[in-house]
Amino acid sequence: MFQDKIWVVDETKLYPKLIQAMSEGKAVIHDGVAYWAEGSGSTGVIQHLPFKETAMQSVEEALKMAQATTVIATAVSTGIILAAIVVQTRYLAGKLDKIQETVDVIAKDVHAQNIVFYMDKITEYVGHVEAARTLLKDRSLADEVRELAIPLLMTLAGKRNQVLSFVDNILGLAKSSKDVTPRHFELIANFAQMMLDLMPFGIHVEYLLTSRIGKLRLAEQVLLDGAERFNAALGVYRGFMNDLHRDFVRGQIGERASVYQSIETRAMQLIKSEESKILLSLPTGRIAPLLQVA
Repeated sequence: MFQDKIWVVDETKLYPKLIQAMSEGKAVIHDGVAYWAEGSGSTGVIQHLPFKETAMQSVEEALKMAQATTVIATAVSTGIILAAIVVQTRYLAGKLDKIQETVDVIAKDVHAQNIVFYMDKITEYVGHVEAARTLLKDRSLADEVRELAIPLLMTLAGKRNQVLSFVDNILGLAKSSKDVTPRHFELIANFAQMMLDLMPFGIHVEYLLTSRIGKLRLAEQVLLDGAERFNAALGVYRGFMNDLHRDFVRGQIGERASVYQSIETRAMQLIKSEESKILLSLPTGRIAPLLQVA
């Protein structure tokens, strides 16, 4: 729940030219701007999307609104609304706060030097995602944030990949090490789940900020690379959960049974999340190269 007002597309004010281009698969939308797609025969901006303020109570309500669209494809509408939720509400900030709380507990409770090192990296990543979200809040400041955004984006990409590598490694440690106590196992399992739940939002913020400063082809690459890295980490997590399930069925899971039962439902939601897929998907295609403003 976030109980907030967000800006969503006002479909009544879309240009007929854009509606036709969308129906023919000839338009792509990046950060609230519609461009001609690669292969459309045109380049440049079709329309800066018109927005209207709408009250939302939850992500679920927002997704229902996206599915009720009559002009813009449902997947595109959903992506726009999710992006609005990420940037304009406390929804992402709440996830970041929970991650930071868990990081603090793990850093205090698990004293292995490599764990402490990576906890610091995760704290840095969380801070950089929030900084990027701040730069995105006011679209009118796009020119002013450009100089700040470029080094931040370089840092975000590096930190993102470090965090995903760490999720792989910490799950491997939890699965194979006999020194991991039930308490530490629970911390690690919940932490990995929360990080993987957060990452699509973090990657989407990275993509939006890259789009905001006009690096549109690069923004597409950020999304493709981020999706590839995330899906690899999610595959490791799926394998981790499958191994736990196998041990649980065989009666070989021991003291970890209660942890497995407590995270199983959320794990399935994470693995099957439609939100994550939409946040990490290109908006209907690639933008036409040699961009010129129409």
